[in-house]
Amino acid sequence: MVLRHARPHLEIHTRSKGHSAVAGVAYRLGLRLWDERLQQWHDYTRRSAGEEVVMAMTVAPAGSPEWATDPGQLWNAVEASEKRRDSQVARDYRIPVPLGLDDQRAGRLAEKLARFIMCELGTPVSVGLHRDADTDALGQVKPDHLQGFHAHLYFPSRPLVIQHAAGNESEGGDVTAAFGARHPMLASKALGRGMVETFNRVWAELATEAAADAGLDACYDHRSYERMGVDLAPQPTLGAGATALERKGFFTRKGDAVRDIILASKAFELAHAEAVAAQHQVAQADVARERLAGDKTEQSPQAGQGEEASGPHFPEPGAAQEPETIKVVAEFDPGTSLVARFQALAPRPASPEEVERMGGVLRLVRTIQRALALLRGLGERLAEAERRVRCARSAKAEADFELDEARRHRAAAMAHADKWAKEHPIRVRAAKLTRRQPKAWADLHHDIAFHRRAVEQIKTIVAAQRATVSGLRADEKTMEQRVTRARRRVRSAADAFTALDSELVPPLMAAMSPDDREVVFPSAHKNDRRKTIAGPVIEERLTYRPPTMRPRP
Repeated sequence: MVLRHARPHLEIHTRSKGHSAVAGVAYRLGLRLWDERLQQWHDYTRRSAGEEVVMAMTVAPAGSPEWATDPGQLWNAVEASEKRRDSQVARDYRIPVPLGLDDQRAGRLAEKLARFIMCELGTPVSVGLHRDADTDALGQVKPDHLQGFHAHLYFPSRPLVIQHAAGNESEGGDVTAAFGARHPMLASKALGRGMVETFNRVWAELATEAAADAGLDACYDHRSYERMGVDLAPQPTLGAGATALERKGFFTRKGDAVRDIILASKAFELAHAEAVAAQHQVAQADVARERLAGDKTEQSPQAGQGEEASGPHFPEPGAAQEPETIKVVAEFDPGTSLVARFQALAPRPASPEEVERMGGVLRLVRTIQRALALLRGLGERLAEAERRVRCARSAKAEADFELDEARRHRAAAMAHADKWAKEHPIRVRAAKLTRRQPKAWADLHHDIAFHRRAVEQIKTIVAAQRATVSGLRADEKTMEQRVTRARRRVRSAADAFTALDSELVPPLMAAMSPDDREVVFPSAHKNDRRKTIAGPVIEERLTYRPPTMRPRP
């Protein structure tokens, strides 16, 4: 089967963006290297736990000198071969490793692909196999089965030209090597598309081979979802900056957008999974009823003994029925759907009319189940929106307080200047004539100017905070409206269920959790207030501090 997985990514490192090839390879291989161009050390020997370098190696074409496999000498030579200020010093080919591989298999996969690139481009390749971080891009702890590896294949833009000494081409002879002209396939993106496509295809083949060798049933494809004809949209990436902030506990706009997408997809998957499970339960119930009807037909008296021999046997409407065993809700598996719980608790239909009515009842229960799943997802999103509004309002309140303080300091500075002018009228008059202010009066005016600038800066911050609160409040109102519509949908389905068969309301209530029961069948004596189905919300408060303001001494 073809899996949904990450794809390789090729990144270009250039001097115009402040990149250094020596720093890049030191980071990816976890080394401490001296950069001759920048005259500084790059030390990445202490990698944090969860992001350690599992394997580091450098491969070079056959016949290369010894320095071609030494990362320090190799990449300083690469830097020396690039003369322009906007030179492309290196390529970083980042590949994902199939989940479930151990260190050795993951290392062999990265080495095979590195040697393929080495042979295709005729250039050395440095390989760094990294263990994935124990948290994802949004700062959530990964489960053990989702923690794997990824590898960085770092190679220069120029091939290594190897020359042997005249008349001595045997192994071990004098060898000279230097980096030649830039590889044509690396000159532009248009020319490099075919190269990247080949690298990605080989990665997919090697990844599938490594997964099969590990006993995993997986098939990797290097093509995009659109090219494969899969109706899926890839999850947006956050980037290094947003990922670092998210892992430190800060919320970012990119992270919020990805969280909204993940929450919506989880709600859809949950509703779809419950619908599939409900259909499976209905199919099993139909098969069981058909078998029961067949057994009753075989056991019915023969024709001519006062009873009909054909057709299933249904009891009389007033006849006593055999009581069924009612399961306790706590005994159900947590993943059991509402439809399955209701079918287990509801009485079995005893007539064709009841069977037909039960079909309509199950359709309504499935509608209630999907509506509740949607309401849970919307409830979590509403709780998150409310938390953001509270944090933004808290930040705005602090900014308002700082603005009041800044205005008070400004008024005090103006009062000090006016007081000094009244106490020294002669010096003020002389300063106006000579246009040269005394130092004490000039310092007071500098204080006034400083506090005025602080007031203007904080006013800008307050305006931005006000706009943020307004935008978040609009999102919150939109989410409230969606929650209200979802609740109305649940209530409408519940009213239709009650109108169809009110006797089945107790089994349905018994199959629900207390929170779902309160939403579907609210108590008459309680106010119909908004109640979101979500987990506990941790109160947070943004601590924003504008620049410190103090008068000049």
